[in-house]
Amino acid sequence: MDIKKAIYATVIAGAGAVTTVYLTDEERRERLKAKSKEMYHKVCALTNKKKGKTSIKRMGNPDPYDIEDQRMVEEGALYSVQKYNEIKQ
Repeated sequence: MDIKKAIYATVIAGAGAVTTVYLTDEERRERLKAKSKEMYHKVCALTNKKKGKTSIKRMGNPDPYDIEDQRMVEEGALYSVQKYNEIKQ
């Protein structure tokens, strides 16, 4: 069991060292940032196509005609009220 922990610690330390050495060059850092942003936008675009709506636009401004979303909010509010009542009783 201790050998596994030592191997994991060594692998993690090695990965950290390689990452540190790799990112000391500013050009590499900028390329990594650009690739990360590009991949993030691709993943967001793919997931939003599947959902049909963008989840970021829905945050804080729910659609009043989205019945499933309204039901979820209603159930969430009801749960907290029931929990509060149980504690008080």
